[in-house]
Amino acid sequence: MKDVSERLAFAIETARQAGRATMPWFQSKDLIADGKPDGSPVTHADREAERLVRDLVASTYPQDGVIGEEFPATEGTSGRTWIVDPIDGTMSFVHGVPLFGTMLACMHEGEPEIGVIYLPGLDEWVAAEIGAGCWWYRQGRGPERARVSTQSELRGSMILTTSMEYYRDEAQKKAWAKFVGLGAHTRGWSDCYAFVLLATGRADAVVEPGVKLWDIAAVPPIVNESGGAWTDIEGNHDLHAGSIIASNGHIHGAVVEVMRSDNR
Repeated sequence: MKDVSERLAFAIETARQAGRATMPWFQSKDLIADGKPDGSPVTHADREAERLVRDLVASTYPQDGVIGEEFPATEGTSGRTWIVDPIDGTMSFVHGVPLFGTMLACMHEGEPEIGVIYLPGLDEWVAAEIGAGCWWYRQGRGPERARVSTQSELRGSMILTTSMEYYRDEAQKKAWAKFVGLGAHTRGWSDCYAFVLLATGRADAVVEPGVKLWDIAAVPPIVNESGGAWTDIEGNHDLHAGSIIASNGHIHGAVVEVMRSDNR
């Protein structure tokens, strides 16, 4: 536990340093966004923030591996791997919207044990380690224990997704549309910000049908330790499935039932 706690402190400080390093480019006229092959944007800020994380991991935990969005993976020998998304929500970042963040996770033998999401535009973050709870920090306040909502029905719930662009087919889009008919509220408070809202009880579920490992590796510790649940869209615990549903736990089965492929 001592080792994990030291790593959590390192993860928080590293995510905050990386997030703060992006801010000189935020809402800057000098920001240039390049297009990736998948059509998503990437900026100098993304690359510099990830380099900072990689350098800090290499100097503090040189035997650990690193997987990030912008550069090839670095292999490790310790059994632990850091997963970094330097700017989750680059589309928000390039448009001057502060709902983006740095996501950092530490996995041990393939299982996430630490997760941090830092929102530099809001100076707010959540951090969790398995067995030690999830904690919420905001604008100089905190730490406060982060807890999911108690909403127990789809009717009246708040369900978030980033964008319909990530819904691969018409069946997924139609499934998402069912939530409104079932009395739920749906919003696009997106990317990592949605998971912060979920963990702090301000949203009830998040559905993301198109994700990579770095988009969600930090989510299991944060959601589990705040009292929630997560699976992929089919209801399995698979971080490599390319999708995720995270919820307060109370409505998880109902959300999966709407989205899973055999019900669409």
